[in-house]
Amino acid sequence: MGLTTKQEIFVQRLIEGNSQREAYKFAYDAENMKDETIDKRASELFSKGEIKGRYEELLNEDDLIASIDDI
Repeated sequence: MGLTTKQEIFVQRLIEGNSQREAYKFAYDAENMKDETIDKRASELFSKGEIKGRYEELLNEDDLIASIDDI
């Protein structure tokens, strides 16, 4: 099963170097949430296997691109 659009945005923002909090705020409607709540939800989201798997997949792609650029 693939990620939802919001989940994909969350992962993309992490790859771009944002914190879990900032990535969650960008991807989800968190305007009225306390930072403590956002942190908890972002951590829970990142701990899901499909989220972590996509994150690692994108990290590996970035590593591959970086190594090709070095050639």
